[in-house]
Amino acid sequence: MIIDEIRNKEDSTRVQKAVQQPQQGRQTTEHVLSSCKVALSQGRYTWRHNRVLQELASVISTAKGEIHPSSTSSTVFTTEGGLKKWHTGSIPINTHRKGLLDGCDDWVVSADLPEWERHPDVIRKIALRPDIVIHSASTQQIIMVELTVPYESRMEEAHAFKEGKYLDLTKELKKDGYEAKIMPVEIGTRGFVGSSAYGLLSKLSIGGNKRTKALRLLAETAENSSRWIWSRRNERLLHKE
Repeated sequence: MIIDEIRNKEDSTRVQKAVQQPQQGRQTTEHVLSSCKVALSQGRYTWRHNRVLQELASVISTAKGEIHPSSTSSTVFTTEGGLKKWHTGSIPINTHRKGLLDGCDDWVVSADLPEWERHPDVIRKIALRPDIVIHSASTQQIIMVELTVPYESRMEEAHAFKEGKYLDLTKELKKDGYEAKIMPVEIGTRGFVGSSAYGLLSKLSIGGNKRTKALRLLAETAENSSRWIWSRRNERLLHKE
């Protein structure tokens, strides 16, 4: 209870400061990069988010193209309940395996961006729009990736929020016969890469130097975009370069 009271007071103080800062001409880094109503209304944060999303989708799409499907013979994979035999073309997502994309060769990567392939019908018919969907029609497997570019102190909060937001959708997809998984990913506004990003790439069999380069690219994209937002913090009307 005491912790909640302190947290509520801190939130109230932050709100008061956010209201006062534009009047005083003194904006904190957190306010400018993640809490400014003007920046939000003008789409600056969406612009940054989509720049990072573009890079993440490209990384995942490249990884998908490098997957070498296993042979069509039946292989034994361990599950939590013991040993079971699964055909290599239909290995459930929650089964222990080397990578989430292994054992299937018809993965399609779609992203909630204009120039990318549209999400599959089973996703488009619902209100929620995951940032990235990795979908196998033959095995009815769906991996949803949801990106957030939060201030570093709120990364855990952002991760929990996105997990909760897509929980019901994941359950509905499973009821419809799909193997579904939601994977929230956080890249901080100043380039701090959350452990979720490292985990996602690892599960997609992106490792070693490729993973290092990919994470660096995501970090630099977020940082450079935030630098642009910061440099124009006192401009009301912007033309993004």
